[in-house]
Amino acid sequence: MHIEVVVSGWEQHCCGKAFRRGETTTVSIVALDPGQTAPDAPARFLEEHHGQTPADVPQWEVTGTVAQITGVSYERRRTPGPHPVFERGDAIASSAELDAVDARDTGGFGDLHLLIDLDDDTALPAYVVSDESRAAAERAARDKERAAQQRADALGRLLDTIADDAVAAYSSVATIEQSDDGAAVTIEPLSAGAAGISWARSTSADSDLISVKVGEGRFSLDADVEHAVELREMLAAAAAGRVHEKVRRGEESTEFETVVESADGRTWTASTTYAPLRMGNGVVMMPGVIGSRIRAGDHGYDAWA
Repeated sequence: MHIEVVVSGWEQHCCGKAFRRGETTTVSIVALDPGQTAPDAPARFLEEHHGQTPADVPQWEVTGTVAQITGVSYERRRTPGPHPVFERGDAIASSAELDAVDARDTGGFGDLHLLIDLDDDTALPAYVVSDESRAAAERAARDKERAAQQRADALGRLLDTIADDAVAAYSSVATIEQSDDGAAVTIEPLSAGAAGISWARSTSADSDLISVKVGEGRFSLDADVEHAVELREMLAAAAAGRVHEKVRRGEESTEFETVVESADGRTWTASTTYAPLRMGNGVVMMPGVIGSRIRAGDHGYDAWA
């Protein structure tokens, strides 16, 4: 019988073994959801060798012959909002059959899909939803329900209006992305010298805030209609080029300020201080974004149009 084994790119790059078509291999596998597999397709499993499989999920090694190796890369998408993360999409961006891959290599692809020929009497682990996965799904469902409730309240409706107005006013001069639940928005101006803005309303039951990023500065606004009006003014300030970065370098640390100015002269200031890690001999370590801000120094941003 044949099974398909998905080898995650990060697992393979970390400490994965070499695979060659026609050769015998041993993999430690966990069953994937059969409901996500076509009825006539081989059963699908995930190769996992970092001890991350929950204790209540069956996993063991099987040995067979590699019948096919396919390198697969998926589309990546950035989530909107001031704290973006990159997620793997469902659409395949590229794929190709490979004769072999070396240890710690994926042939330039995101993942590897192995078609492995096993003896027909080989025992395979069953698909089990772990308690951990079930709890995570329940949390996600609660967050989704809370997001729907928030979108329907007065603040949620105003945030939707602000996003809609931004699309109407700025879609010709900026790229605008909004999350499916409407809680997060990112606006990236087409001009390289202009300040972007993004915001998101928290869906956490413990805190209800509007997080905003303008230029390099991060702001937290109370989640109410009054402060949503301030968000609208900050959006207008970014579009008009009324955003300034200031850098104050000291002997032990550097202070950064992002100042956003409304049309009538009111300001919002986001401040952060960074002390570099000193390695000795005049060498210091700092994140690349900090180095970029230091090199940029004091400067303002251009208007979007």
